[in-house]
Amino acid sequence: MTDAALDTTNAIDTHDHHEEGLATTRGVVLFLLFVVVVIAAVIYGMFAIGPWVLGVTAVATVPLIYIVLLVLTVGK
Repeated sequence: MTDAALDTTNAIDTHDHHEEGLATTRGVVLFLLFVVVVIAAVIYGMFAIGPWVLGVTAVATVPLIYIVLLVLTVGK
């Protein structure tokens, strides 16, 4: 083997393979539960209070969508 091949092999072997950014099963389940609860609350509000609840909810979630996209883009 040449020195370049050995350097490449060493770099590949010593690469850190920790997986900090992966979601846990518990986190995914809690997130999905939260989403279902929010959707159920909006639907209940539509029937209990009136259909305008859906419009208010849609307008209120626009800033949240931008914040989530910003956090996902920045990665922090």
